[in-house]
Amino acid sequence: MAERKKQSLLNGAMILSMAVVVVKIISVFFKIYMTYAISFEGRAYYATAYNIYTPIYSIALAGLPTAVSRMVAEYAAKERFKDVRTLMKASNQLFITMGIVCTVLVLLLAYPYALSVNMLNAIPAILTLAPSMFFCCIMSSYRGYYQGMRNMTPSAMSQIYEAAGKLIFGFVAINLVTAGVIPFLDKIPVLNNVVSDTVSAYAAAGAIAGVTIGSIFSFLYLFIRYRSKKDGITEAELLSSPESLPAKTLRKQLLTLSVPMATSAIVSNVTTLIDNWTVQNRLQYVLDEFPSLFNSEFANVVQTLGFTATTELKDYLFGAYDTVLEFKNLVPTFTITLGLSALPVLREMWMNRDENGIKTSIESVVRMTLMIAFPAGIGLAVLSEDVLSLFYGLSEKNALAIEHIAPVLVIYGLTVFLLAIEQPLVSMLQAVSKEKVPIVAIACGAVVKIIANFILVGLPSVNMKGAAIGSFLCNLTIDAICLFSLLKATKIRLNWMSAVFKPLFCAVCAGGAAWCVNTLFEKLFGGFEGISVLNGENIACGFAVAAAVVVYAVTLLLSRSLPKSDIKMLPKGEKIAKVLEKYKLIG
Repeated sequence: MAERKKQSLLNGAMILSMAVVVVKIISVFFKIYMTYAISFEGRAYYATAYNIYTPIYSIALAGLPTAVSRMVAEYAAKERFKDVRTLMKASNQLFITMGIVCTVLVLLLAYPYALSVNMLNAIPAILTLAPSMFFCCIMSSYRGYYQGMRNMTPSAMSQIYEAAGKLIFGFVAINLVTAGVIPFLDKIPVLNNVVSDTVSAYAAAGAIAGVTIGSIFSFLYLFIRYRSKKDGITEAELLSSPESLPAKTLRKQLLTLSVPMATSAIVSNVTTLIDNWTVQNRLQYVLDEFPSLFNSEFANVVQTLGFTATTELKDYLFGAYDTVLEFKNLVPTFTITLGLSALPVLREMWMNRDENGIKTSIESVVRMTLMIAFPAGIGLAVLSEDVLSLFYGLSEKNALAIEHIAPVLVIYGLTVFLLAIEQPLVSMLQAVSKEKVPIVAIACGAVVKIIANFILVGLPSVNMKGAAIGSFLCNLTIDAICLFSLLKATKIRLNWMSAVFKPLFCAVCAGGAAWCVNTLFEKLFGGFEGISVLNGENIACGFAVAAAVVVYAVTLLLSRSLPKSDIKMLPKGEKIAKVLEKYKLIG
């Protein structure tokens, strides 16, 4: 019997991570250009559209797909492959319905939400984003299915197609709007009385149009791939499989399982929605109630850009704050792949009561997550102002905000490891049948976050930094509950030295190297103006990052932080492990 190929935990995670690297490179170029073209005000409208879109999308993205992945993994482990195929058809029907409902919901909430944050200029972007809900829902069905089959390649490729569509068509649409090629936009009857900043508002909508078209490309890729190549289940496996349960029964199981998973995702993303809502409203409050902020702390921005109303400054600052969130959310986009890859693997081990495999998998996920999150976060904290200048300092208008948002990035950088480990912990709890724990944990974290935001952002001396402190307290609450519950459920003892303290030590060494090299090279090249982004400060930042990477790699090897079990799960892992073992560089 020909065997179906299955990817290991780290192999699958690597495939998704490589896709994330490509997607993030594309996304960084797009976000930099977009921010340069439409400024922080336009970026604020773009971010506001995502704020209403994300919690609704979470129902489709993190609830049903995760349930599909787990059920597919479970039935495949039992060799009930006819059930797997029936489950695919049943889930598609559910996702189509969900896509229609979510699209309509975004359209209905566009005006009320924009009004609640005093940003009616975001309405064109929200309306443009709504259709992508339908296509994202359907493609999530395929992604969940393939991940359950332990084949991460289709999901990875679909993400790349989505990002490429976003870049190409978003770029074209932004330029058409800013060049005045689409003059009829500001004459749309429903919008011409509510949109005041027409250029930035419709340019933001143009950027969002790329997202919608990208989702269509991603869906088409998955649809065509499934129709042409299917899922890897062999004819022999189908023939030996028992008869499938009725589609109605599988659909009911899927819905029952997805409710707690979707609930935790909804609570998490609604928290993000409330987070951004409170940041905008409390920022508006503090600017209105404490005129000294408007006239002194942000005087450089106000005077240079000619702002006369606090609303204008609030939109500008919120757009700047969103760029910090982009860096904060960069790290979890890599580590979330470990959770997605771990869920089907850990579920199979949980079903087979493989205690050693469960312990190895959980430790690997925690260790690999922190090995990514610690150095990335410390690097962002140490080089916060330099990194922001590198990406957003080219525009004089945007550069004015960097000194105000750099301290926010420092706080996020030092605490981002808590956010990075959150989703992997949630995925592993779902794999061991503890779906309700994340709901409780995220709800508790949400309460902490909302209270912290309301108090801290409203303090003149804290303002935007309060959002970062609130996120730290929120993520700390969630992770403590999830980790305690996971260890209790699986009855394992985590090797804290290997999983946590060694990666932290290596990351601190790398961060120290980055700071030293950056300081030295700024003194050497500080006066060099260069051309465009090639100036002394950016050159120093580049050398600092390179030094951090080298020091981190060396300290990982010298401290033997990489265990043999992790290395062997990588492509060509056996050969790599033998070489490292020869020189006593692995644990």
